[in-house]
Amino acid sequence: MNYIDDLFYTKEHIWIKPYEDNEYLLGITDFAQDLLGDIVYVDIILGSKFNINSSIGSIESVKTASDIVAPASGEIMLINADIVSSPEKINKNPHEVWLCQISLDNEFDKENYLTKEAYLSLIKN
Repeated sequence: MNYIDDLFYTKEHIWIKPYEDNEYLLGITDFAQDLLGDIVYVDIILGSKFNINSSIGSIESVKTASDIVAPASGEIMLINADIVSSPEKINKNPHEVWLCQISLDNEFDKENYLTKEAYLSLIKN
């Protein structure tokens, strides 16, 4: 799988992409979807507020369930309707299929995230 340069990654296998005026798209990495296996359900609550490193929802697969860990503090602005009706799309293209759109409480600081190269180094160890 090719990892995308213009995404920012976390150690919790989440990617975040600037979208517009303090809003961002959030998804899981290929590494995460590979560990999960066939994804069958995504649970995220629209409008919910969250703190950094808290759970903003969960992803269930045929093997297990996993929390989606917030990369920063903010609020869920939109949920991707495609993944609600067809969560398996995440397995096919995890770096382009976003889970939700979020707004952040504080200004986005790219220094708090991993670059593609740093993330790849993390998962290869």
